[in-house]
Amino acid sequence: MKQMRLLAAAMILCAGCATINTATDYHGMGIENGEMPLETVEIENTGWLLFQCIPIGSGDPRYPNKKTCRLFRNTVTLQNNLNILKDEMERTGATRLANLSSRKTNESILFILFTRRAYHTSAVLLK
Repeated sequence: MKQMRLLAAAMILCAGCATINTATDYHGMGIENGEMPLETVEIENTGWLLFQCIPIGSGDPRYPNKKTCRLFRNTVTLQNNLNILKDEMERTGATRLANLSSRKTNESILFILFTRRAYHTSAVLLK
């Protein structure tokens, strides 16, 4: 029973997460052509891999900023970040975006035993 608890605790610690952070305070600064930004969005989806190829847990892009994860699935993809961005555009009523940028990072722990992979996407939403 103790081993099962340790395994469950390890799985929770290794789970990834999907987050979206927004900023809406611009102090009167605008974008070219007189467009005013609605908000700046930063999206991060993280997950853990065993031996750089076996997914342990990753963020659930359907529920960003919630305490949910997808066990044994690799949801850390650019497409999932773009889906989160599209949902945020619909939520705010944005019709365009500017300064779209994405990057992927990998951090290995214990050589190649565990790898934390993350996709970062940011953009300015415009109306």
